[in-house]
Amino acid sequence: METRKLLSVLTLAIFSLSFFAIATPAFAQKAKKRTVTISTESGANLFVDGKQVTAPAKIKIDKYATVNIRVEKVGFVTEIRNYENNGVNVIPKTDYIQLVKDEAYENSFVTNLANQDIDIRPSRGADESWVLLNRIVTGTFDVVAIMDKTTGYMATAWSAKSFNSAVVRTRLIIRTSNTNPLEYKAKLVSEIAPPGTSVIADESFRKWDRVLRTYENVIPDLQSRLSVN
Repeated sequence: METRKLLSVLTLAIFSLSFFAIATPAFAQKAKKRTVTISTESGANLFVDGKQVTAPAKIKIDKYATVNIRVEKVGFVTEIRNYENNGVNVIPKTDYIQLVKDEAYENSFVTNLANQDIDIRPSRGADESWVLLNRIVTGTFDVVAIMDKTTGYMATAWSAKSFNSAVVRTRLIIRTSNTNPLEYKAKLVSEIAPPGTSVIADESFRKWDRVLRTYENVIPDLQSRLSVN
């Protein structure tokens, strides 16, 4: 009887040791200092743990340490990588970080018309100007959220476009700033947020000094067509 108990205890001990050996992470014994040389696109800015360095950069990674790499270049999507030296992940000796073109950048242009009040001074009467103004706006924007002829105020709904780098939303706001002589203020609002952001997540968007090419002619059309008799 005692022999059986002893065998049971020994069996349990062996099983426990085997389980511990399996459960113990392999990297506990394999991790060691690593070095990786990072290179990237010409003209790109390379950051290691938030500090800018010159590419190509030789980076030493201590055991069980993680190094954050960020590469930025105008017109390209920012690339972020984390090299975790835990003994399991493969840390290459060299790594080339290739950037992808920023679709939002390619489909937009920088302009001082973004997020600014622009004067529109019609040479037509108030009724005719309002009709023409409506025609121009609805020719570009699908939905007008607010339209009040009495106060001379109009605002389109947000129009959102998703790209590989961001979500861009645009709207046009027009208000009467003077009635005699007639004058409008037009503002083309352009904002940008991280990819996947909902168009109604106001807190995630920030003003953008670029405008999508879809809306390139909205303000110039208002200025030119409303001033022609």
